[in-house]
Amino acid sequence: MKINRMKNIFPGIQLARYNLGVWQNPKDDSLCFIGREVAKPGELGEPDNGILKLFEINHDGKIIHERVIWHPLYDGINLEDPRALQLPNENLIIGLTCVLRDKIGQPVPFPAIVKIDYLNSWKQNLPPFLVIDTFGPGKNITPIDGSTYLFRPNAEDYHHKILVFSLDSQVPKKITDIHFPQNLTWAAWKIGTAMPPIWLTPNEALFIIHGITKQIIKGREKYIYSIGRAKLIRDKDKFTVIVAPDPILVPDDFLNIEGQPLVEELHPQDRRVVYSCGGIINKNKQDSLLLYVNVGDRATFEVEFSLNELKKGLFT
Repeated sequence: MKINRMKNIFPGIQLARYNLGVWQNPKDDSLCFIGREVAKPGELGEPDNGILKLFEINHDGKIIHERVIWHPLYDGINLEDPRALQLPNENLIIGLTCVLRDKIGQPVPFPAIVKIDYLNSWKQNLPPFLVIDTFGPGKNITPIDGSTYLFRPNAEDYHHKILVFSLDSQVPKKITDIHFPQNLTWAAWKIGTAMPPIWLTPNEALFIIHGITKQIIKGREKYIYSIGRAKLIRDKDKFTVIVAPDPILVPDDFLNIEGQPLVEELHPQDRRVVYSCGGIINKNKQDSLLLYVNVGDRATFEVEFSLNELKKGLFT
């Protein structure tokens, strides 16, 4: 897959900023982001605790607004991986992973949802979030419309499935499961969502996804993340996917001319990461998807793709 352009949107910072949700400022050409800022990696088996920040970046790439909108008030609660969906009425829905603690203190992720009804003026703290525990632990919660969500439960039989549920009057109700192929080499272990789907028609969407496989590298097993593309088809309460066989981004896409990583991994002993929680159709270039890619759980790169190239082989 041809990459039209890529750039690090926070060059030169020492902190890790990654997994950004994104939306268009309704008043101008600037983009708004919510993302994680982490000072240091978590201990083995622990999440990378950090804060959530709001950034507004203008068309020249300059940060024109920056604010901490959430930080942990208590030990054992963490919010991660925001995925933002801008609704036609300019309201916003954000899906988050809320990491809580079980009775013995082990971190357990649950999907959580925030709704923002005053987007034109919102630059304040994150409103109260709703934790969804109806279906048990899980993550990757992704809003797809005003009342429908996807997430991957923490169960082995959901390594290649995603649960779809509705949320009306704060009552979650399962709709169905989406089944993914299990024979993709780049997603042999797990598959999950990335940014919210891009609905090209009322029933068909370009669906950016991520996959994880395991490899032995220098005698150590590592998790290797990739980003792929699919067609999501909705027929009333039935959802199906057609997944392109090859990924669009792999860790080796972020090497310099000497073959060295552009950024150091936050967890180099455990994984090689490319991941995404957000992307947007370029307002000034409608055939362009700007995908905001987490590289190494360390940095965020804006990667531009042709929308027609992403649709090729999936849409007629």
